[in-house]
Amino acid sequence: MLARLLFIVVAAISSCLAAHALVHRRNSTGLTNDVTWDPSSLFIQGQRVFILSAEVHPWRVPGNPDIWADILQKVKANGFNTVSFYVNWALHYPTPDTNGGNGDFAEGTYRDIERFIQEGKKAGLWMIARPGPYINAETTGGGFPGWVGNIAGSLRTNNPNYTAAWTPYMTAISKIIARNQITNGGPIILVQAENEFSAGTTQSPYMQAVIDTYRANGVVVPITHNDQHAGQAGNFSPDLPGTGRVNIYCGDSYPQGANSWAQVQSVYYSNHKAVAPSNPLCLAEFGGGFLLNWGGAPFGGTGYEKYSINPGLTNADFENVFYKENYAQTATILSIYMLFGGTNWGSIAAPVSYTSYDYGGGINENRVAGPKMNEMRLQGLFLRVSRDLLAANLLANGTNYTTSPLIHTAELRNPDTAAGFYVMRHDSSPSTALTVTQVTVQTSLGPQLIPQTGQLTFNGRESKILVTDYVFGRSQNRILYSTAEIMTWTTIDNTDYIVFYAPAGQTGETSFTFDSAPNVNLAGTSGVSSTFSNGTLVLSYTLNGSSFVPITLGNASIVAVILDKSTANQWHAPLIAGSGTFGKIFSIGTNETVLVSGPYVLRAASINGNTLSLTGDLNGTTTIEAIVPKSVSSILWNDVPVRITSTNRGSFEGQVGESQTISLPTLSGWKVSGSLPEIDPDFDDSSFMLADLTTTNYTNLPPLAGSQVLYSQQYGFYGGHLIFRGRFNASGQETAVNLTVQYGFAGGYSAWLNGVFLGSSQGNATISLSSNSWALPSGALKVGQTNVLVVFQDHMGITETNSNGGKEPRGIRGYALIGGNTTFDSWRIQGNLGGAAHTPDTFRGYLNEGGLWAERIGAHLPGFPDDSWAAESPLSGVSKAGINFYRTTFELPVNTGIDAPVRLSVTRNTTVASNFRLQIYLNGWQFGKYVNSIGPQTIFVLPASILRRQSGNTLAVMVWAMDASGASVAGLELISDGVFSTSLNFQDYVTPDYSEQKALREPATFFEPM
Repeated sequence: MLARLLFIVVAAISSCLAAHALVHRRNSTGLTNDVTWDPSSLFIQGQRVFILSAEVHPWRVPGNPDIWADILQKVKANGFNTVSFYVNWALHYPTPDTNGGNGDFAEGTYRDIERFIQEGKKAGLWMIARPGPYINAETTGGGFPGWVGNIAGSLRTNNPNYTAAWTPYMTAISKIIARNQITNGGPIILVQAENEFSAGTTQSPYMQAVIDTYRANGVVVPITHNDQHAGQAGNFSPDLPGTGRVNIYCGDSYPQGANSWAQVQSVYYSNHKAVAPSNPLCLAEFGGGFLLNWGGAPFGGTGYEKYSINPGLTNADFENVFYKENYAQTATILSIYMLFGGTNWGSIAAPVSYTSYDYGGGINENRVAGPKMNEMRLQGLFLRVSRDLLAANLLANGTNYTTSPLIHTAELRNPDTAAGFYVMRHDSSPSTALTVTQVTVQTSLGPQLIPQTGQLTFNGRESKILVTDYVFGRSQNRILYSTAEIMTWTTIDNTDYIVFYAPAGQTGETSFTFDSAPNVNLAGTSGVSSTFSNGTLVLSYTLNGSSFVPITLGNASIVAVILDKSTANQWHAPLIAGSGTFGKIFSIGTNETVLVSGPYVLRAASINGNTLSLTGDLNGTTTIEAIVPKSVSSILWNDVPVRITSTNRGSFEGQVGESQTISLPTLSGWKVSGSLPEIDPDFDDSSFMLADLTTTNYTNLPPLAGSQVLYSQQYGFYGGHLIFRGRFNASGQETAVNLTVQYGFAGGYSAWLNGVFLGSSQGNATISLSSNSWALPSGALKVGQTNVLVVFQDHMGITETNSNGGKEPRGIRGYALIGGNTTFDSWRIQGNLGGAAHTPDTFRGYLNEGGLWAERIGAHLPGFPDDSWAAESPLSGVSKAGINFYRTTFELPVNTGIDAPVRLSVTRNTTVASNFRLQIYLNGWQFGKYVNSIGPQTIFVLPASILRRQSGNTLAVMVWAMDASGASVAGLELISDGVFSTSLNFQDYVTPDYSEQKALREPATFFEPM
């Protein structure tokens, strides 16, 4: 009778709410029903799904694409069900006609986008493709190839020249996306057009052309756009008039301050309803960390760590408060940027970003899953099983729900089921106060002030999602309310397990509804009590470790698992893969899982007969506890049997793993060669490109002085160091040379006349060019003869389009001789050997190298013959202004089954000349740019995708002294990020070495070190 009464009351509440709710009309593209949507959420094959997405960029993992599987599996293991990814046009089209217009998507490389997509599906993830054409992403040119800036007219408009530039790329990538979308058995469910873009009279037709290109090439899933104005401008929203309208409009927000905690922005709901009411609330980018610029952290202090580790600015507390606020705002599509950032290897960084793109993400640059991932797993598991939340409306919010005015509450309710969700936090989100309160919630039994006994505790930056009339399990059990949060629920055999958690020491109260008094077994629990009255069972408890409370009534069987939060952080609920194409991603209408405690990473679980097989990683010796079906009697961990024992709470326990250590080698045996022969006036530069252009399409930043245009992009050089050699016949009246060099933020250059050092100049995190007048030293000028001016320039990447319309040149903006009327007779320029069109290393790609002499001869590659080079360490330094190049080899003694992430630590030199730069290479890949006077980075990841474990590694370092007194490195050593036992099978990634490119490179000559 009570159950019937509850049903009537719930139905009445639902009817009342429905009168105020939006009409939930399903929308589609008209091309497929596999992905549809209404104002509340996305539907995949008819099922509401919360899209919890992690941003990962495949191209920020240099080398071995096998490593993608590791990252994607860690994403899946920690609560996410989707990965969003940019595709970088610049890496696939070094020239406009690459591969006959089809682009370079070579298998077995970081450019193999189809492989990345398939690895996502294997990991059990949906995918959101974001191919641009423009992507921003703090990458060179914002994803535009360097040659795009050379075209006449504006970019990101309907300029015909720009249209002709992007069409081949977008055609090629659209075809890849189309054959990997959900309708063809692939994981892609959404595709984004353009990026962080505003509508306008010329932009809207361009956006429409991008959308038309998708559709013409078979893309049928919904098309999205992310508006950089936090979802308030309505650019290209389907609910506003104009062209270029997308299917699903999204916002873009990074709410956290750079140096201190910010107040929560409760604006997304109102912004969204104003501009896109037919869409679910989508945040296509939401801060998963924060970008650090050159010089963006105290030199020698912490870098990205300040954003990810307690008490970091975007640590797990940030996720707890800010992400739950998004759910309170009714967001059901949330993509975290970045979850794994990766490395700006080679010249793929834009000038705003240095080598590390760690971003303070939950998985750090070296693939280590940190504390932030535990918080995301708790949230992701809750979102996976709480489908009533997906159609819940925001009814009201404020501080009037609680007995303390310091606490803010948002009330959401599902109009169809009356399930309620109360998202609570400090009204001042930066608050670190300890506040206790009670809250009034609406339930099917009327308003309740909860907890009935005790208080809710908010200890500083903490948020909770309380539920009312929450239905779970195969038996459709109902929770009237709970002051502890729900992690997940699942049904194993005929028992419904539901997991609650709260911080240790806090109290919780959970009320269930039953027709009659159930049996509650409190044996073996501590600090748990129960009462039953008027059809409600109330469990009261203190969170401390773990307690299992069996509850039975007739054939119904429930186990309430009560965990303190640190204990909950150790638990996983991996899906048991079902049948069908997408069985590893989700099973419609079911939640087939086991519950497992202990592993650092639990990648997958499967049941075959009486055996549960678990795969994953461990951080030392670990006790595993597993709640499994009664049919399971044995457990395999990474295919090795586990000696298990039964516990008194119906689970199995067993120990796995062991403590592991590795011994890192000392870097020694260095060889050195001078690496700036170009400053010799007799250097043969006939192979350099003659810089004889006199006009430019960079009309917004035209040359400032001089007759020749010395913009590197116009000569096919789009990244890496640049060398300019200018000749003039001296009259003897010349006293100085004026130079303006444009290199990008934190760049720099050095200049020589006839081999005599003139000086160096460099910018900072906000200076993109230098203008200098260099006096000509006595005796340097050759009167009546040819004089050679050499400029060696760093290249910090091409600007994104938010600066100078994306058309900012690299190279010499202006040059002039002072004194007399002498002009330069000629200029020659050298960037990477062969330029973008004819680089000898097509495997690593044209952005891996620059114009440095050692790179042109291949001295950075494994197998380069350095026997004739002198024995000398980078710690010995460079004796004067100039460049030395150092090489050594080392072995990394890591056994199979072990993951040992390694970094290279550079000790900053504060006692000798401070103006020097390093460029660092591992096995032929440039993976580090260090600027001693600017910073912040001193520790560089040796990416596992290029680090060899079964064979020797080649490490190389360029040292560029920018002061006349020279420079030296204070220290170089390998350091470890930890040692993990792993299910991964690491294989050495063998890429072309020197012998395979020897014939295409310049002769390997030795020069005396400087």
